[in-house]
Amino acid sequence: MNIENAILRYKDYGKNVKLIDRDVNLSTANFINSLIGPRRAGKSSIMLIYMNKLYKENKKVIFINGEDIDFEGLTVNDLDKIEIEIRRIYNINASDKVYLFIDEVQNFPNWSKWMRTLFDENLYNLSVSGSTSELSQDQLPIELRGRSIETLVLPFSFKEYCKAKKIAYEKYVNFEKNALIVNAFSDFMKYGGYPEVVKSEDIEFRKQILLSIYTTVMQKDLIDKYNIRKKPEFKLFINSLFESSCRNFSIENLIKFLDIKGLKISKQAAFNYLDYAQSVFLIHLIYPYSKKLKVRLTNPRVYPIDQGIMRLFTEDDGKSLEDIVFIELFRRRANVMYYKSDKSDVDFAIVEKNIIKELIQVSYSIENPNAYAREINSLINASKETGCKDLKILTFNEKKTINTENLEIEVIPIWRWLLNL
Repeated sequence: MNIENAILRYKDYGKNVKLIDRDVNLSTANFINSLIGPRRAGKSSIMLIYMNKLYKENKKVIFINGEDIDFEGLTVNDLDKIEIEIRRIYNINASDKVYLFIDEVQNFPNWSKWMRTLFDENLYNLSVSGSTSELSQDQLPIELRGRSIETLVLPFSFKEYCKAKKIAYEKYVNFEKNALIVNAFSDFMKYGGYPEVVKSEDIEFRKQILLSIYTTVMQKDLIDKYNIRKKPEFKLFINSLFESSCRNFSIENLIKFLDIKGLKISKQAAFNYLDYAQSVFLIHLIYPYSKKLKVRLTNPRVYPIDQGIMRLFTEDDGKSLEDIVFIELFRRRANVMYYKSDKSDVDFAIVEKNIIKELIQVSYSIENPNAYAREINSLINASKETGCKDLKILTFNEKKTINTENLEIEVIPIWRWLLNL
């Protein structure tokens, strides 16, 4: 362990580096900026964008990488040494206002109490990032509650993808020929929004990056972090979740499936595995809408946090579109559920104060008469049952308005919906 090296290595880190702007802003208020989201989704880059603004204002800016190898073996007693080295290396005195950025802060022992100590010193403006939900508001340690502002960082949205590709989409959407946007969206649908993937034009390299992200999360953020002993069972369990993307799954059926493969896990272990996968933003679950709490906690559907990762397991374009819509709703912090009854099955119900405000169906195309009838009838029945009148069908590239049974259903290309056009 060499704390001095770990701090010196990042002096003036990222100064003048050029990065793609994200649709994410950090607060300038006197709170800890807490950036959460999947590994390699761009949390460090957002820190660097903010840091460069501060560099230009001649502020004292310090970056610490919580995954630096020189911090390996760090103990609680060593945390004070980090601050001592910071003050020495950066020549900080009591009157200085210091902007301290710590990436992957959860790797430090007792990190939350340490952050609280630094915050209370009133010397540092703190921004921290983490690839686990431990930094999110609902799981934040009690000592940081009321002192932290959470910022969710996901892989690029389609709007950010267009920005990265220098596609001025506003120029094309009002014309009949919008092939550039449609082709860009097709690429986004297949390979997802991880920044490293978006920046590359090499298809095979993109696939390698996606596989690398998945295997790193599997090993480092899950197996190592949670000390998983039954590695084959765990890997097959997580892989099976991805193969169940965008549909209901059953813990009991997954246990039976593993048993058939000669791999045994307990029900409690299975629930633990599911929690672990959610904690590192690998997947997210949504539940059925119901006014009964007992029903709302059953029959979840699983959605990967990036469609590119999902396509390592399935190349179903319909599932990719559905996952894209979910991710955007999650990004917008909507309260997302699904709606299912004897006569209806709607992909997404946006709920406010236990009332459905919007119903969204996702279909690659409704040109086929069977698909048309299925999606329309499902929305009509759900509308009658819930009273919701805001009805949408999101498709790959079909646009129309359907008036039926005193209801208006908007059919919108997903790329238009993503770009708010």
